[in-house]
Amino acid sequence: MRRKLLYVVLLALCCLSLTGCWNYRGLNDMDIVTGLAVDRDMETGLYQLTFEIADTQNAEGDGEVEAKYVNSEGETVFDAIRNSKKRLINKLYGGNLQTLIISNQIAQKDGVSGIIEELLRDGEPRETLSVVISQEESASEILLTDGIDSKIIAYEIHDMIQEDSKVTASTKNLPLYRVYSAIQGTGNALVLPVVHVIQNGEDTVAEVNGIAMFEGDQMIGYQSPENTMYYLFIIDEIDGGALSFPAADTDESISLEIKNSKTKISVAYEDGQVTVHLNVKIKLNVTESKSQLNISEAKERKQLETLTEQIVRERISAFFHETQTQTRRDIFGLGRLLYQREPDVWRSVEADWQEYFQNASLSVKVTADMISSGVLKDY
Repeated sequence: MRRKLLYVVLLALCCLSLTGCWNYRGLNDMDIVTGLAVDRDMETGLYQLTFEIADTQNAEGDGEVEAKYVNSEGETVFDAIRNSKKRLINKLYGGNLQTLIISNQIAQKDGVSGIIEELLRDGEPRETLSVVISQEESASEILLTDGIDSKIIAYEIHDMIQEDSKVTASTKNLPLYRVYSAIQGTGNALVLPVVHVIQNGEDTVAEVNGIAMFEGDQMIGYQSPENTMYYLFIIDEIDGGALSFPAADTDESISLEIKNSKTKISVAYEDGQVTVHLNVKIKLNVTESKSQLNISEAKERKQLETLTEQIVRERISAFFHETQTQTRRDIFGLGRLLYQREPDVWRSVEADWQEYFQNASLSVKVTADMISSGVLKDY
């Protein structure tokens, strides 16, 4: 009996020694990183990092948490992260990092692979954080802007990019893990959101400004927010947005809200020629009309649908042709589609794919459906 009692006591003592988190740290023991801007001094070669940190220690009651900033530099990104501890009491914690901002100089000259791989190897940052390119002279300029909806700029940028495809369709969200896949995958094309600085009244704020295009992991140029919408049409990533165009002449414009869009895309290769087929189906609401079209009438609604189909078809075709002749790179990932469908064919054209892309023919079919005219009469 005594032996059994001794066993119970020993087991209880073991349980007490095994409870709790072995690496537990309180909020007062760590600095929570929300955003990271990566720049590089091209003369010294040193990486210069700017960390946005949530200032939880000075937050009072229900007041909004503000941001504070820490700078560091080093031979590598990891070296610079560790060097930040020289200026801090607490250790940086990256589990709440929402946005990584990379300078366009690094993206153009060095590529983004090294930075992406460093964060993926780290155990703390989330693989779903947003990766953006700064269109300013430095990435830190974006992080140091004034927030409109939030004092934490990294959170504001992250949310803007995530929601953009549903509202304006002016950029493309690509989380960290997908950036790595786009660089490493066969026939893939990397495209990242671009942010620049503008004035909003007396405040200096960050604004989404289209996309940055890459060849491998090096940036080769930008696309405007307007062109980005038609890029998203081609790759089937439109969830919302607005279309505006003249219905009859320049004084009779009309605006349509995209409620749903679906693009089926196929890539074929035959006798040395690549052919791309797009079938775009869009559902829209009429939100504003200055035209003489009586959209309460079925006949004139059909006329508007036909006009919308023509406008979208022409704009997609013009953007595709511009990409072929000016960018001259397959930013749509068409090579990946061909590889998935016909891997043997892809292997035979892979070495000269960009040339095949530049000479590819495009066929576009657009079907527009006005699901609401904003009026009730005769609808």
